[in-house]
Amino acid sequence: MSEDLDRILSIEESSLNRNREIDRILACNEQDFFAITEINPLTTTFDVIPSLITKIYRKKSLLIHPDKTDHPRASEAFDRLKKAQKVLATTDESEQDFKEKQRLMSIYAAFHSNEVPLSFNDPINVAIRSKVNEVVENELAHSELERLAKVSEETRKSEIQKHLREEVELKRKMESEWEKTRDTRVQNWRKYSNKIEKKGKKKKQKPKVLA
Repeated sequence: MSEDLDRILSIEESSLNRNREIDRILACNEQDFFAITEINPLTTTFDVIPSLITKIYRKKSLLIHPDKTDHPRASEAFDRLKKAQKVLATTDESEQDFKEKQRLMSIYAAFHSNEVPLSFNDPINVAIRSKVNEVVENELAHSELERLAKVSEETRKSEIQKHLREEVELKRKMESEWEKTRDTRVQNWRKYSNKIEKKGKKKKQKPKVLA
């Protein structure tokens, strides 16, 4: 009986840990890959990150995998973890992921203080992540505004192009209709010309002289 109870409690604790980790990841800014993976870039050298993220990803992916939990947003958290692993693991400087990693590290470096605690959840580190989050959010907002402006401009250009295409199509149809009625117009013109010519001949006839 005691063994069964211990097993049940162990399962419940494991499930609770999974849900807590999923909620923690979802609470992070989805672009702060260091926060998602609980890596402090201010206390971790750049070259070590790829190998470190491999170990962390293996552990966390097993913990929050959607097949191992009934959390309704497990898939979303897992996707964020995969994205973070992809960005932080890259070592190819030509890759966009590498540039994203460098950019994020530079934001963290801007808030570097003389004393950075090793503990990830130390209040100082929490405060730094909060400031980083603000910068990232502002960047995302700016990017979204640029995207909307670009979409608006593309929509405007698309409408202009559509209008021009409609004008060209209308002109083509008018020319086609004009060509289709060419024979009819020629015939009508000839009839009209003949009619005018006949009237002219009648006017030129000499009047009859009465005896």
